[in-house]
Amino acid sequence: MAYVTVSSWTYDASLNETALIASARDKLNQIKAMGAVGGHLVRISPTEGLIVMIYPDEGTWNRVRDTVLHMRKDTDPAEGGTMTRAMGGPAAVSV
Repeated sequence: MAYVTVSSWTYDASLNETALIASARDKLNQIKAMGAVGGHLVRISPTEGLIVMIYPDEGTWNRVRDTVLHMRKDTDPAEGGTMTRAMGGPAAVSV
C-alpha cells in the first residue's frame, strides 16, 4: 500500500520564486532517487505551499525518513520557505 507524506510551507515576500522551484525540483528528485514514486510542490496561495511525496510503501518511507527530515530542517527560508507542519500515512484509496 502506498505511503504519502505532506509537509506545509509558508513563504514571505522575500522568497525567490526561481530559487524555490529549483530547490524543490532538486530535493524532489533526490527523494525520488531514494525510492519515492513521485512528488509534487503544490502552491495553495502566494504565501503557502505543500510538498506531497508518494512512496511505494511505509517501509520505503521508514528507510529514507531521517534523510528527508534532515532536508526539511536544512531548507533555507529564502529559497524554500519555512515548514509549518508535516504529516503522513498509508493511502486508503489509490487510483
